[in-house]
Formats: sequence, structure tokens, C-alpha cells
Amino acid sequence: MDQSLAIRNMKMSLRILNIVLIATLVIVASCILLLFGLLVVALTVSGEKVSKLVLDSNIDISFKFNGITVFLNKDIMSNFVYDKSETIVLILLSMIFTLIVMTIFVLLWKFVRSVIVGDVFTLRNSKRIELIACSLFILSFLSNTVQAYLISTVVHMFLNNNELDNIEWIQSVSFKFFDMNWRILLCSFIVWTIGRIFRYGSFLQEEYDATV
Repeated sequence: MDQSLAIRNMKMSLRILNIVLIATLVIVASCILLLFGLLVVALTVSGEKVSKLVLDSNIDISFKFNGITVFLNKDIMSNFVYDKSETIVLILLSMIFTLIVMTIFVLLWKFVRSVIVGDVFTLRNSKRIELIACSLFILSFLSNTVQAYLISTVVHMFLNNNELDNIEWIQSVSFKFFDMNWRILLCSFIVWTIGRIFRYGSFLQEEYDATV
């Protein structure tokens, strides 16, 4: 009786996780559509219109990034210089990053669905887990690149280099575009190991089914 209750609770948890993954996929897909819309705007709208729109705005913007709070007020926006090529590259990098994230969630969703119907140790599931590991491996290189390019774009567009040079405690500003996120890399190796375990489990399951 306790075992059947545990199985029902597990299935209920998997169904809840399935709903959460679907909701996450909707959010990520919306982000991709938003980035695509921004890309269309960046390609079609002239730089003069964008610069005029930003310079004429009276909106104060603040956002947190890696523990740093950035304030973009009217005084800082008065230094705004629009760079169309940088904007397009940033949007494209963000789209690639978001597409890879969406791929991971799609694979997770398919994996959870197969577990709900009872297909756990299968070759298809092992391949899904290994694909997730490969996606995480790519993100380990792309993550810091997107972050560095975002900061670089904000600095180039909103901050005047002469003002940075006049700050005594800032000697130089450099950006590391090609760097590795070791935490994501470690996660990719762990997930890949789990995928290999599932592959071995699928082999044992086939052997068991063949003998029965």
C-alpha cells in the first residue's frame, strides 16, 4: 500500500514538473519572438531614429547584472551613441543562447513525458540526456561571451570613453569575450555521465526483456 502511494506521488510530481516545463517553454518561446522582433527593428529602423528616441526619452532605467546595479538616467543617456552592428550581433548572440536553452527544456519535457508513461531506461532517453549535456557544453562557452558583449555594448553606447579615463580608480577597461563558465561545464559532464548510465540501463533492460 505504501509503495503504491509512493508511485502515485511520484507520478503526480512528474505531472506537475511536466506543466512547469510547458510553462517555461512558453516563456522561452516568447523571449525568442521578442528577440526576433528586436532584430527586425534593428535591421529596418535607421540609427538616427533610434538615437533621437533614446535622447528624447525621460525614462530612468536601472537593472542588476552580476551583482552590479546599473542606472541609466537622462544625463548618461545624453552620451548615447547608437551602433547598429553591435546591436545586431548582441541580438543574434542572445537568440542563439535562448534557442539552446529552449532545446534543453524541450529535451527535458520529452524525457519527463516518457517517464510518465513508464519508458525510463530507453536508448531514446539516454540520447536526450546526452544532447542536454552537449547543449550545456556549448552554453559553457557562450554564456560568458554573451555577458561580456552585453556589458561592452552598454559601455560603448551609453558611456563616454573620455569620462571613464577621467575616473581615477579606473585604469583600464577590457572585456573577455572568449571565456569558459566552469560551473556549466561541470554540469555538462555530470549530465553526460547520467546519460551514459541511462544508456547502460537501456542495454540491461533490453537484455532483461529478451530473456523474459
